[in-house]
Amino acid sequence: MIRNTSEHNEAVKPNDFEIERLRSALPEYFDGDGNFMIDRLQQALQDGDIDLTREGYELKFLGKSYAKYLTSTKTETVVVPDLEHNSKPENKNSENLYIVGDNLDALKHLLGSYAGQVKCIYIDPPYNTGSDGFVYNDDFGFTPAQLVDKIGLSEDEATRVLDLQGRSSHSAWLTFMYPRLQLAKELLADDGAVFISIDDNEYFDLKGICDEVFGEQNCVSTVVVQTNPRGRTFDRFMAKTHEYVLAYSKTDSPDSMSLIPKTESALASYKNEDDGGSYRLLELRNRNPIFNRQNRPNLFFPFYADPDTGEVSLHRQGTYSLEIFPQNSEGIDGCWTWGKQKAEEFGHLLVARQANTGKWSVFRKDYLDESSSKTKAKALWLEPGLNHERGKERVRELFQGKAPFSFPKSTEYVKKVLELGAADPGSVVLDFFSGSATTADALLELNASDNRRRSFILVQFPEMVAESEEASAMGYRTIDEIGRERIKRAAAKIKDDTCADIDYGFKLYRLNEPSGQVLDDLLTFDPKQDGTLLDGDYVSKFDLNGTPGHDTVLATWLVADGHGLVTGAQQVTLAGYELDVCGDSAYIISPGLTSDDVVELVRLLENGDLAVSRVVVFGYSVTFGVMHELKKNLSVLKSGRTVSVIERL
Repeated sequence: MIRNTSEHNEAVKPNDFEIERLRSALPEYFDGDGNFMIDRLQQALQDGDIDLTREGYELKFLGKSYAKYLTSTKTETVVVPDLEHNSKPENKNSENLYIVGDNLDALKHLLGSYAGQVKCIYIDPPYNTGSDGFVYNDDFGFTPAQLVDKIGLSEDEATRVLDLQGRSSHSAWLTFMYPRLQLAKELLADDGAVFISIDDNEYFDLKGICDEVFGEQNCVSTVVVQTNPRGRTFDRFMAKTHEYVLAYSKTDSPDSMSLIPKTESALASYKNEDDGGSYRLLELRNRNPIFNRQNRPNLFFPFYADPDTGEVSLHRQGTYSLEIFPQNSEGIDGCWTWGKQKAEEFGHLLVARQANTGKWSVFRKDYLDESSSKTKAKALWLEPGLNHERGKERVRELFQGKAPFSFPKSTEYVKKVLELGAADPGSVVLDFFSGSATTADALLELNASDNRRRSFILVQFPEMVAESEEASAMGYRTIDEIGRERIKRAAAKIKDDTCADIDYGFKLYRLNEPSGQVLDDLLTFDPKQDGTLLDGDYVSKFDLNGTPGHDTVLATWLVADGHGLVTGAQQVTLAGYELDVCGDSAYIISPGLTSDDVVELVRLLENGDLAVSRVVVFGYSVTFGVMHELKKNLSVLKSGRTVSVIERL
């Protein structure tokens, strides 16, 4: 566990994260020793007529190699469940998560269970304006010489990288954001999308990172959001009224971005009705002056209409005597939007109408249905509800007129994002810069309005509240306390207002790093010597925040092994030992496993009373002799079943 992680981090290289992605996606280009066979890949690309080039655009900044190194390391924190909170009726079966801790550590934990599962990520990171309190607070823990050895920097560059600590430069901000976005991408589903709020100060740096991480081809749009119609009075020369939302998809999936409902005024245009339903008339003539008879000759031909009924045909016959060409009001030849083949196939949708000027035109019926009732979102958001003042009003409404958080986003702002990125009923939404928890508030409102089961994962660092802030006078010590209280109050209000049957709770976890003494004990443990009689309970070393060490180790392993943080383990009794079982995994965590327990475990497996394929063992808790028996017996099951033993230290 901690020991294994520490050993991994000692050996990690900056590009290990990218190499693992390559190995997972293209295993056939790695040899038996793990070497990447780039010549074979280049040959495959050349055979596929793909041009290879060494030229290209790349974002470079001081600290990039270190940021890649951070992406490749594993977290040395453990996941500590808040048992009291999680056992409350409203939280016990909740699928919502709130994680208190550094979001870089949280993202690494979440990868074990939620990689490829998140439909929508929305974050509101520090804007690095100089007044928002952002400084790069990584203490590194390395000397320049160690960075030279680990990352391959020059000594001068290593010194400059270490000098980023406590700074708010562009390089410091980029070093902070880069690994977080790399890991966030891995959590996104293939049809998922990420939305990031930002202003002018770091827009171009953020755009550069996102182009590199998500791919320039996956940039959906830069949305301009009017958040302060009156303008910021402290700006120089021009008062800014807006900020941006950068939107990127994980892939080019058409489901990455949802259509939104049309406005009432747009729906009012469907004022005609026949047996097919409500419809509007759209002129068939292409109104774009770029397209005309000269460059689209195949789209220039006459229709023939019955002047009494308005019915249309491609052929002059009988009452279809009125010839209509695609001409504008000045008689200049243009072209149709349909060719003859499509007009023949869908002719029943065409009608002719005469304008007040006497000119006849051909129109097509556009019926109102599920698809036509929606439209693409625009990249300019001007609605009054997006104003930052609305965000403050919402917080004051929930906290009896007080505002414990200075600059909350409005719920309408975030709901607009969620309507685009999380329209699917079971969408998982991630916000790892949670702040005042506007994302949770907005998601609960959205679920209550359409009765869907979206769930949220929120992460917030326990940043201390300044004594001068109103939150401090209200008794809040950290930002996460404010966010969690807001979720509870918002849930209560939404439930009272709507009576909607949705998930109003959330499970709470904290990330903690074991103390230095605990780490020393774990790293110096010798299973062949210390494991003979096990002098001491190593599980209790993880007793944190009132949570027993057993529950901490179990939660950490469950999320690492793909079982998530909302499904608990079941207990199975052996001879006298309580075994934790979840899915295909059995966990031996607490000390006390005996030979009799091993015999009973084998019996349950042989009889089919226990269906697991792996037994994960906290190596500090099992004596060397019993561990040997366990491995030996599970390797020779008479039933022929394969059950692996995984020892974690």
